[in-house]
Amino acid sequence: MDKINKILTERWSIMRADFNAILLTVLPALKAGNIEAVQKMLDNNHVTAYAMAPVQGMPNVCGKYELDDMNLPADSVAVISLEGMLYSWETFRLEERLQQCYDNPRICGVVLWINGPGGMVTHVDLAARMIEESPKPIATFVANTMASAHLWLGTAAQRIFLASPMCSVGSCGVMLTYYDEQPYFKQLGVDVRDIYPDSADLKNQEYRAVRERNDEGPLKQNLTKLHEIFARDLARHIGVAYDAEKEVFRGKLYTGDEAIREQLADQYGTLTDAVMWCYTQAVVARTRQ
Repeated sequence: MDKINKILTERWSIMRADFNAILLTVLPALKAGNIEAVQKMLDNNHVTAYAMAPVQGMPNVCGKYELDDMNLPADSVAVISLEGMLYSWETFRLEERLQQCYDNPRICGVVLWINGPGGMVTHVDLAARMIEESPKPIATFVANTMASAHLWLGTAAQRIFLASPMCSVGSCGVMLTYYDEQPYFKQLGVDVRDIYPDSADLKNQEYRAVRERNDEGPLKQNLTKLHEIFARDLARHIGVAYDAEKEVFRGKLYTGDEAIREQLADQYGTLTDAVMWCYTQAVVARTRQ
């Protein structure tokens, strides 16, 4: 139930169409009382990972291994897949996977394989910082979509590869969906009242403003702060000055060529290209040392 509650109350960095899709799946099941089906869907693992061993001097890779395997071939590259909705518990799992990669001396770099519309905001800033400050080279491979929260994560890498000009990249923004459950309770004949002491008059003020005065201002102020954190991080990731008026920071979505022009990606390439880039960077760094 905790995961279901998060879906209905969380602040999101996501494309609206995909958020609608999850609601159309979850809400009818909840109404029918089929909570187990929803929980099973949310328990699916969207963050998977494995290590690949590059063949030195050749543009291909071989074998798949666990990230914590200390018997990996030397200079293996980890591939962490981020596909579909990014829930907060998946972001926590991503951080665990990254730490495994950093701790394993047999892994020389990491590729983030991304195809996602974004998701919950929780911990995304910390996961992005973990990627940005990685002690090992990290590349992003965009299989199709890198939007919203996935954009926040993916652009923190040192190199970004797009699979195709048809890729969708962007949507820097945050959102929140407000639900007023009181009319439903009234329909059921239930009198629900929120009672606060005078000494806690500011508690839940954002939601009380909407319900009592139809004032979205306090909620928007909170979302604006989150959006600015996201946008400033994005500006630093792509190496441009932050300008709140620029379309890239206002949520615009771009196709492949446009994304490269806006510095949201570096080049077209394959997953193997991204793996070999990480391997090469690790070898170069070792040679310099």
